[in-house]
Amino acid sequence: MSGFLFIFTYQLKQTIMRYSNFNRHENMDSETLTEIMSIIKELRFSDESNFNIENKLYGLFDGYLYHDLQILALEHLSTDLASRICRIYDICNRYPKLEPVEC
Repeated sequence: MSGFLFIFTYQLKQTIMRYSNFNRHENMDSETLTEIMSIIKELRFSDESNFNIENKLYGLFDGYLYHDLQILALEHLSTDLASRICRIYDICNRYPKLEPVEC
């Protein structure tokens, strides 16, 4: 039974999305919005298309910053796209948080 519990717990941790919320309207400028949209368009029309990363980038427009966005970008995308996403993540991570979400 303990082996089952370990596997179940591991799978559950892998599926829980951790994120923080910020007020996009108060904090994000048009330059950052434009860069996010540019990355999404480039991602969508490239061989590196990745729905999960794209979806998390769209989440930024609603004030959701997914904690694994950088890791996913570094694991699955070219250095150029990953570094652009890391810069956006760093900018958004500096915004005041509305309420931390612990899962």
